[in-house]
Amino acid sequence: MISKKPIMKEYMSSRNKHELDGHGQYYEMGIKKLASFKQAKDRAKDISKIAEGIELAEAKKNFFSIYK
Repeated sequence: MISKKPIMKEYMSSRNKHELDGHGQYYEMGIKKLASFKQAKDRAKDISKIAEGIELAEAKKNFFSIYK
């Protein structure tokens, strides 16, 4: 028996509301996804450089405090 409700309306009613609002990136593919991975990698690299600099500064401060 064929349902009286249109198929697309049935499909849309079964989807989550947050998937339909267009703000989520659930179906990101291709070049856009590759670019976001590259940006995340570059961001992580920058953060690790900053953390390494802070560690070196702390080690230098501790090293020179020994001789005072």
